[in-house]
Amino acid sequence: MPEAPKIAALEVSDESLAEKNKNKLQFIEDVTTNVDDVQRRVLEEILSRNADVEYLKRHGLEGRTDRETFKHIMPVVTYEDIQPEINRIANGDKSQVLCSNPISEFLTRFDH
Repeated sequence: MPEAPKIAALEVSDESLAEKNKNKLQFIEDVTTNVDDVQRRVLEEILSRNADVEYLKRHGLEGRTDRETFKHIMPVVTYEDIQPEINRIANGDKSQVLCSNPISEFLTRFDH
């Protein structure tokens, strides 16, 4: 017959769970307290990963990753503005049109 778990093992497990929860809460606190810094880092990461993308090169970003340059150089666009690039990808273009990683599927939304 199986033995009941020892109380000491449960206490260690509870401490581990408490520590994991504490770490997760600290992460949430960090990303919600330092939103501006988190957004800056995320944008820099996206831009550095995609520095060689055709679309960013066409607008003259030239590998720069800072927010101010991005805001100054890159236009606000609509879906229709980038539809030719999307169509190229949908038609099988594997080059770095909008993203450095290959885009293998599109999610679409249909309005009823």
